[in-house]
Amino acid sequence: MKNLITTTFILFFFIGIANGQYLNDLQGKPLSEISFTDVVGTPYLYDGWTKGTVELVNGTFYKDLDLKFSLFTDELFFKNTKDETMLAFVLPVKSFLLDFGAQKSLYRNGFPEVDNFNKKAYYQVLYDGNLKLLFKSYKTVSEIKPYNSATTEKKFAENYSYYILKDDLMVKIRPSKKDFLELFKNKSAEMDAFIKTEKIDFKKNQDLTRTFEFYSSL
Repeated sequence: MKNLITTTFILFFFIGIANGQYLNDLQGKPLSEISFTDVVGTPYLYDGWTKGTVELVNGTFYKDLDLKFSLFTDELFFKNTKDETMLAFVLPVKSFLLDFGAQKSLYRNGFPEVDNFNKKAYYQVLYDGNLKLLFKSYKTVSEIKPYNSATTEKKFAENYSYYILKDDLMVKIRPSKKDFLELFKNKSAEMDAFIKTEKIDFKKNQDLTRTFEFYSSL
C-alpha cells in the first residue's frame, strides 16, 4: 500500500468529511499574516494555500478549506470565501488532512509531551495502529554568515524527528534499518527479508510506513 496513512483510517476520516460542513459555517479570528522580510525562506510547510479538511475538538469536520500550516509556530490557518486575510480557528483543531490528490497527509495533536513538544504540537501520522509512527517537522530561525561577508543572514531551517507511540509512551527513533529491526525484533528475520526485497529507503516516509504495514500483517 502506497498511501501515507492506513486505508482504514483514511476511510474513517473521510466518513467524517462526508458529514462535514462547509466554510461559511466556520468561525475564525481575523489575523494579519506575519511578514518575515528579514528571514530567508518560508515559515510554512508550503508557502501557498493547500486544500484540506479540518476536524475540531468538538467533532465537527470542515472540508474544502484553503489551509496554511506554520512549521515555525505550529499553527494552522485558513482563508475564507471572500479570499480575505488569514484566519485563526476559534475552536482548537484536533486534526487536519492536506489533500495532494493521490497523496494525503494527516496531522494530529493530543499526543503525550516529549522533548520540547507539548500536547498541542501537530505530528504527521505516518502509520495509525496500536503502534503509531509519527513524524514531527518544525522550523527554526538560524543565523549564518555567508562566506566573505561582514553581515549575518537569517534563514528558516527545517528540522524533523520520528516518534513511536505505544501504550501512551512516546519514544524517539532514528529512521534506520538497525533501529527498525530492533523495534520489530520479534519478527526480525521477516522484516530483514522485507527490507531487502522491497529495497526500503529509510529516507522516505512512504517506505517507513510500508515497513509498519508489513509488520502489522505478520
